[in-house]
Amino acid sequence: MAHGESNQRASGHDESNSALLEAWKRGDQAAAGLLFLRYQARLLALVRTRLSRKLARRLDPEDIVLSAYRSFFVSVQNGRATPDVHDDLWPLLTTITLRKLARQARRHTADARSPEHEQQDGSGWMEFVASGGPTPEDGAVLVDEVERLLARLDATAREVLVRTLQGESVATIAASLKLNERTVRRALERIHHELPQDDDAISTPAILDRRVLRHAETASRPTPHLQGTTTYDQYLLRQFVGAGAFSKVYRAIDRLSQEEVAVKFLRRDCCGDERARAALLREYEILSHLKHPHILRIRGWGTTPRGALFLVTDYIRGSNLATWSHGLPTALTCVEAVACVAETVAQANRQGVIHGDLKPANVLRREDGHLVLCDFGLARFTTDPEDVPRGGTAGFLCPEQISDEFGPLTAQADVYGLGGLLYALLTGRPPMQGRDLPDTLARVLSRSNAEPPSKWRGDISPELDAIVVRCLQKEPSQRFTSADEVASGLAEVAVNLNHDVSEQS
Repeated sequence: MAHGESNQRASGHDESNSALLEAWKRGDQAAAGLLFLRYQARLLALVRTRLSRKLARRLDPEDIVLSAYRSFFVSVQNGRATPDVHDDLWPLLTTITLRKLARQARRHTADARSPEHEQQDGSGWMEFVASGGPTPEDGAVLVDEVERLLARLDATAREVLVRTLQGESVATIAASLKLNERTVRRALERIHHELPQDDDAISTPAILDRRVLRHAETASRPTPHLQGTTTYDQYLLRQFVGAGAFSKVYRAIDRLSQEEVAVKFLRRDCCGDERARAALLREYEILSHLKHPHILRIRGWGTTPRGALFLVTDYIRGSNLATWSHGLPTALTCVEAVACVAETVAQANRQGVIHGDLKPANVLRREDGHLVLCDFGLARFTTDPEDVPRGGTAGFLCPEQISDEFGPLTAQADVYGLGGLLYALLTGRPPMQGRDLPDTLARVLSRSNAEPPSKWRGDISPELDAIVVRCLQKEPSQRFTSADEVASGLAEVAVNLNHDVSEQS
């Protein structure tokens, strides 16, 4: 390539990653420079968020990022690494970078522990800070760790590990595998033995921490006595309704009023988890704070004789909007439903509450068509401290729910959630979807926004397309300013759609 062409390429910021890599392999160093600039700032921010003050004095984030890039380019040159079908290098680069960082941190930890490098300020893996639990980048590193661990286990222990990480209790695993509980516990002991015996082991991600594997064993421990607003014997359980990652719900009868209610319990394997109990009580507090005809009404909370927490809410006869995916509803039906939810969310936001998990399954539709927003288990007050756990459903998460690099968690998260809800109702799929959980989360953090819903169905107007796309912008500042603004925009689209329906009839 001529020198003039190389200079021209240096300003060609709109070229794809694939094209730049091909140009670099042909000898164009400017192409490599552009690829570096595209991700440098975000990779540096990622490394800095993973370093404590002590490690930051020993490790240079720029050196780590440069080393990661060198490894990446060598892998590309040798044919071991290529960009994925979406032309996004973020998942691959973050995996390489975090592995480099982990190795450097281990090296410094080992040096600090040796007699020749005794440090008065101490050291250890606690200096390697991961904010808010496992991230998609941690997930990428986790794959190798899990594969190595599984390879060392027998078939029974492998199945026990997989089911334990999915949140199943010892009793559930034993019943599913037709084993007795003692066999399952022995398998857990073998798994614990295969994990690093030093609690300071930095290479083991938080999700494989031995404490996680002990959840099944500690599930039967009674929780401290708490004074609820209602008593367990007031309710007669009638029917299991469904379960989530942390809870299960039953239809029940209130013995005093003879009304149908819903009783939500923590799953047995979460009963001993202080964070899970705090989240359930926070849900009660939030629902008590919110009074709205389209928000599920809370009736009380209490503890079972064995100390397990439960919430009592209204029971909604009907279905949730996830059932619409079996046969896509009209665009007008979707718009009217999400406009109603947007008005409801706007009211919650004004009262200082972020729902944080807007998706079709969390919107109930009564038999008379009335919509009810439910499942505030991951909701939070805007005044909550940052250490309050975050969560959500992978394909519907906004970037700031995963990474602090995108800013603090605000009501803008619900604006993104409304876009995700509408996207799912219109297309039958979440706005972000990957091969697996780490891949899905990596796509959420990438620069690529969701495809417009018009890609998946032909009756989406440009105005509706624009609303969904704006809600789903990665940068919060580029979204609508509030759920109220989303509701207003959808109301205008509904008027136009109604007019079109009237003309066609």
